Amino acid sequence: MIKKLFLLLFVSAVIVSCNDAPSTEGENVTTEKEVAVLTVDDLLANISNMTGETVVVAGMVDHVCKHGGTKLVIYSADPENAIHVKATDESGNFRADEVGGEFIEVAGVVDEFRVDEAFILEKEAKLADMIAENGDAKTEDVEEEEHHHGGGDFPDNDSKHKQEIEGLQNQIASLKEQLEELKAEGKEYISYYSVKCSSYTVLEHEGNETDKVESNDSDTTTKVAEVDADNETSEHNH
Repeated sequence: MIKKLFLLLFVSAVIVSCNDAPSTEGENVTTEKEVAVLTVDDLLANISNMTGETVVVAGMVDHVCKHGGTKLVIYSADPENAIHVKATDESGNFRADEVGGEFIEVAGVVDEFRVDEAFILEKEAKLADMIAENGDAKTEDVEEEEHHHGGGDFPDNDSKHKQEIEGLQNQIASLKEQLEELKAEGKEYISYYSVKCSSYTVLEHEGNETDKVESNDSDTTTKVAEVDADNETSEHNH
């Protein structure tokens, strides 16, 4: 009899405790941390400490890569402060007719590409190979002038090689100058930052107000591309 009484009291206590438990039925329980939307200026002001972090940044599209829409550039208050945004498998490539000149919101991960002494040596080796194969840019200048004076046309492919060699020479000179300045400050590399886009949204922008008018969808407009080392240094802010 006593055992039955204890069992009855135990079951009653369990029922009461279950009824007293807070109910979450019908409530939306959110555990995700909201990410503040940054301007490009805000992002660049602290970007050296944000590598690898997920950010949401809003800005005006200044340029969309013509070669497949793999990159675009956005800025906010100061057009001189711009950040490159790279398309990924998640975001898909950017379409100039959709985002060109538009105010957009980009979600993605901050990426850093470093240029050091070894990288510049690789560029110099590539330049040496190009000169060995196609001739020095200065030599081609003389040949081009001789062709014109002789009434002939300078071959288009030679002119293209000349431009490529001169472009690489100028790039190497610029990188060396920048790296020397940074070494004087105790830094052994140049940092180029970008955002690897996971999704983006075109916004309606009027003054200081923005209203979302189009959202990316994983099956429609929601579109990490591998770093192109040859183009990286000429396309990123540092």
